[in-house]
Amino acid sequence: MNSQVLDLLKSFESDSKNPKKRYNDFLAHVYIVFEKQITSCKSDKIMNKYKKMRNSVLSYVAFNEKSIISKLSK
Repeated sequence: MNSQVLDLLKSFESDSKNPKKRYNDFLAHVYIVFEKQITSCKSDKIMNKYKKMRNSVLSYVAFNEKSIISKLSK
């Protein structure tokens, strides 16, 4: 599994017991974490780097939804 996703899984907390709701909360968490990094940057080059990272991580999470849901259920 992607190392960035594993780090995000470690930092994620949710009160929901519903697996689909936890997955949706995790998607929001991923977006918010990268958005904070993007807004804290002054350089356009670094901002674009984080935007590309965010898009690739969100694509990875969407593509591997079942494995992410199983990790979130543990």
